[in-house]
Amino acid sequence: MRLVVTHEQPDFDALASAALATVLFPGSVAALEGTVKGGVGELLKLYRDQMPLVDADEVDLDEVEELIVVDTAERNRLGRFAELVGRVPVTVFDHHPRPTDPLHSARGLRESVGATVTLLARRLRTEGVTLSAPLASLALLGLHEDTGDFAFDLTTADDHAAAAWLLEQGGNLDLVRRFRSTAVPPELAPLRDEILAGAQERIVGGRRIAVASFEREEYVPSVSGLCGELMASTGADAAILAAGMDERTLVFARSTPRVDVGAALQVALAGGGHPRAAFARTDLPPTEALAAVLEALPRFVLPPVRARDIMSAPVVTVDASTQIADARQVLARHRHNGMPVVDGEGRLVGVISRRDLDHAIRHGFADARVSGFMTTPAITAGPEATLRELESLVLTHDIGRVPVVEDGDAPRLVGIVTRSDLIRARHPVGDRTGPAERVLASLPGGARDVIATAVTLAGQARLYLVGGTVRDGLLGVGYHDLDLVIERPPGGDPDYGVSDSPAERLGRALHARLGGTLSSHADFGTASLRLTSGITVDLASARSEAYAFPGALPEVREGTLTDDLLRRDFGVNALAVRVHPEPPGLIDPFGGLADLGARRLRVLHPLSFVEDPTRLVRGARLAGRLGLRFDADTLAKVPAALERDVVRNVSGQRLRAELELTLAEARVAPALAQLVETGAMEALYGLRVDHAAVRRLDAQREEDARRGEAEAAEEHAPAYLMLLLAATPDAEAERAFARFHLPKRMAAMRERVRALAGDLVPVSEERLLALDGPARRALAALAPPLREAVIAFEHAPERPRVRGRDVVGLGLPPGPQVGDVLAQLERARAEGSVTSFDDEMALARTLIERVSANADDDQGPNPTR
Repeated sequence: MRLVVTHEQPDFDALASAALATVLFPGSVAALEGTVKGGVGELLKLYRDQMPLVDADEVDLDEVEELIVVDTAERNRLGRFAELVGRVPVTVFDHHPRPTDPLHSARGLRESVGATVTLLARRLRTEGVTLSAPLASLALLGLHEDTGDFAFDLTTADDHAAAAWLLEQGGNLDLVRRFRSTAVPPELAPLRDEILAGAQERIVGGRRIAVASFEREEYVPSVSGLCGELMASTGADAAILAAGMDERTLVFARSTPRVDVGAALQVALAGGGHPRAAFARTDLPPTEALAAVLEALPRFVLPPVRARDIMSAPVVTVDASTQIADARQVLARHRHNGMPVVDGEGRLVGVISRRDLDHAIRHGFADARVSGFMTTPAITAGPEATLRELESLVLTHDIGRVPVVEDGDAPRLVGIVTRSDLIRARHPVGDRTGPAERVLASLPGGARDVIATAVTLAGQARLYLVGGTVRDGLLGVGYHDLDLVIERPPGGDPDYGVSDSPAERLGRALHARLGGTLSSHADFGTASLRLTSGITVDLASARSEAYAFPGALPEVREGTLTDDLLRRDFGVNALAVRVHPEPPGLIDPFGGLADLGARRLRVLHPLSFVEDPTRLVRGARLAGRLGLRFDADTLAKVPAALERDVVRNVSGQRLRAELELTLAEARVAPALAQLVETGAMEALYGLRVDHAAVRRLDAQREEDARRGEAEAAEEHAPAYLMLLLAATPDAEAERAFARFHLPKRMAAMRERVRALAGDLVPVSEERLLALDGPARRALAALAPPLREAVIAFEHAPERPRVRGRDVVGLGLPPGPQVGDVLAQLERARAEGSVTSFDDEMALARTLIERVSANADDDQGPNPTR
């Protein structure tokens, strides 16, 4: 055994150096002597799988053939491993001054540089070794720690060179920011404490933003460092600090790669700087400056990675009654380090790890049941849990995997997130690989398995990932569905019939292999397969399109991949990754990759919007979601598409469907702002937008999500639509109701919302009861002074309603007539003609009397006539 060790109570440099040493010496394992505490212990809970680590007390010293010591040359700091000195060859890598009684080693390197990481990085670089992104990041953390972020006097040019190489290897500074702590100058400590005490948290696009402000009559130097302190202390994704000093306001911003504060400050305050560190100067008071930045920020925030984006599915499980030895074989077969345990009904009851199984077998319990050794209850998360929340579970409970459970009447296991999944999410392999590899690496394991299966079934056909899957993979924002295009091989393929499209054939083959629900659309050469794991695979034969007239549906015929990409709306969607035949490669005939880099939306041909004006709505939705902007040439093509003769060729049904998709976005305000800016909202929909109210509704939506109010989430899209209708004058709103076939009851709700928002009628419980949930949410956003009244109403005890037993109690015998009465009562509630229990009982009596009268006339009961 080649054993790598370091000093007791290791720091980040020692831990990182041990990890690098295991790479430099293939086949070696590392052991940490003593208790690992503090930040190193916390980090190790996440990164322990990034190095071959064994428990120090389980190492048999007689099996050690070579000892590699890092970050110390003192024998008395090695604990029990000091016994090996003199018995086996010793190699030492250390950057500390020579101790009085140094270890005698035949190999290694001791040199006065800023960190031991530098010595090992230099060696690895010379030997042409490639590091993983997580390991490079861990080494950067060790380097930053021991050089004091390159500010200590012992820092050398070699340390900077090592840092540059580690960044080239895919390392990022997110880990450094999270685990490094720097001291604040004593003279700024009181101000630092004031800032932290007054700091507030805002959720923008699912990201945590720390904001704070202060005012001083005179200029205070070195304030910019306090912004970094604010971000580090709060653990936020970004920090914004507004300092009122010397009659002006200075705004400092720092962020992780998920938030572009440079662009936000440039838009809001004409500031400047880098995407992760920016500065602006303004005459606005500090609080107003913060508000301006927060208003601009949403379009420059990438959505958070969630459990559903990185989990693996379906999940390999083991029954609680399985024998230990058999469970160990299951783990070995699937190359997993642990798996969930289920009972006979398939319910999750615990988790078992490879270490648990190995311990049981070592102590003679190979024939025992898994139930006696599993960890219970299992620590789980929901599909919407964020990356930070998942990491917190791993850190808090020191676990290696988190089962993902979907709540409901019967909670079910839908996936699993492991330490490796968390590491991949933090350190995409694509940081140093080509774009095609970056896209494939961004997919969770279950999606990659589906692609691998499709490749085996594709025969001679060519298979490509396309569109949003590629775009979002390159942006590193996760993925939603798998979009695959199948291109018929040159010269044809005997496996395909004349009328059998490649997409239909592959869809049937995948369905036979993977199960799920398959739907095909022969006219368009497409198929969609929804798997039980929740993955949806959209398949399309490579095709071209032609439009008979502007706004018409396309005429489709089979074509090549280039034809298929050309028919797409924007350059960022006209990207493909070849997955079969190998090797993987990015197909970018129209400059989509450059568009992504410039964060721009560019149409592919001059008549794109004229042929289909709904592309404007889809573009606005995409721009709002991903922080993109229409480029100048694309904006110049918009007016022609909004001419009345073009717009009237688009059905109201299609326009309404696109608007409803837009109103279901995670953040609606950015998309609507794009529609207003291009003139599309006025020309296509004739609706007005109260931007401040929409932003308030966005904020309410995020607050509901934090509270886990699923019912409220279902009401949001209708609430946004009501908000648009209520902000639109009567004549235009009437035309919208007719054009888009909106329900009449929504018109009644609109009138009530406008009356309440305009102070035309006083707010009362009866009037709020006459509104449905979406209308009340729209009212709270449209009229902020009424928000508290709406919230109080929403959280008041449930109001009594007339039930079936009440109707029977009034004298109507049980039967269909009871249901008729209840249906009429429900309609009356929706229309607002009854607003209390007494009103409902009075109407119920009237309806029952009508039933009785009809019965007496032998006409049959018909209470709704």
